[in-house]
Amino acid sequence: MNDFKRREFIKLSALGFANIALQLNSISLYAQSANAHLGKWNKDTLLNWDAFLERITQLAKTQHQSHWNQKLYAEQVKQLLLQCNFPEFENVKKGLNDFTNNTKNWIEASGLHKEVDFQVSLFQFDKGEYIPHHDHPDMTGVINVVSGSLLTKNYSIEEQLPTTREVIKKGRKEVLQKCVIREVENEIIKGGDVSILTAHEGNIHSIMPNELTQLVDVFTPAYSPDTNANWYEVNEDGFYKGRKNVFEAEYITKGLSEVHTIKLSSEVLNRYVGSYRINDKNFLKIFRRDKEVILEPTRSLDAPGRKMRLLPYEQNKFWVEGENTRCVFNIDNEKAPQNLTLYTIPGPGVTAKKIEY
Repeated sequence: MNDFKRREFIKLSALGFANIALQLNSISLYAQSANAHLGKWNKDTLLNWDAFLERITQLAKTQHQSHWNQKLYAEQVKQLLLQCNFPEFENVKKGLNDFTNNTKNWIEASGLHKEVDFQVSLFQFDKGEYIPHHDHPDMTGVINVVSGSLLTKNYSIEEQLPTTREVIKKGRKEVLQKCVIREVENEIIKGGDVSILTAHEGNIHSIMPNELTQLVDVFTPAYSPDTNANWYEVNEDGFYKGRKNVFEAEYITKGLSEVHTIKLSSEVLNRYVGSYRINDKNFLKIFRRDKEVILEPTRSLDAPGRKMRLLPYEQNKFWVEGENTRCVFNIDNEKAPQNLTLYTIPGPGVTAKKIEY
């Protein structure tokens, strides 16, 4: 009888332990929250994912203050990133382990968390892939290199020049605005390092990895459909007017750019209609709306997505309205598309194969 009771006690204890183990993540979060409430979080505290998000959420609310100190905020976010072991977080670990180079010569990006006030993203670069000079208008960004290494160059706007010029590229008139920028950072950052940009300092930057590189980004506020980055051509052949680390650059002024469209018959437009597959998680739907052709990116064919007009500038070639993206339908001998390719400026094309029913 005593042996039976002892075995039963062990059995119940094991079940109880298993139940407790299932709750460890919650217990850990509550413990970290309690420590935060008691002021026991410091720069040496290791945070779990939930505690990290909780703290970022609190900090991001400060952007709504009348005198928001962006630099202080970015430094606080930097400290939080340094307190996280991202490869051990299940959602980040899955993204790292599942990495495949689906888009040759371009980055792979995935969202880890997004709210109106901020977003956390995972970016992965294969060797030779890079992001040229661009900005993040009115945003603060903090980059944590998880693995690998990269060369980052950061610039701040010095002045806008009155010089503009017009060019026609693939049926589109673009107005290029010249400006003067100052290089404020030019360094190689490695795994565990953190880089910062604010809306007014170092906001223009480029990222050039030297090897397979993975990084976590925190942007404040989060990207919205109205967020439009500018892409810069920087003249790095020499300093502007001999001023050290100051360069001339130019970018497309979107408000003054326009697409020169052509008219296509309904018969021609109908040939593009259908569903297209990029990969298992990304699809494109093309459909007619009156005399227009609409592009709808979506995560699945049953889910809705953002609907955008396609503006034809040549037969089988369209600009996506409001975007620096072209859509080219690749036509076979029967004048029906086998696939389509989206070309985003800058960057290589992403091809989607037409789904046959």
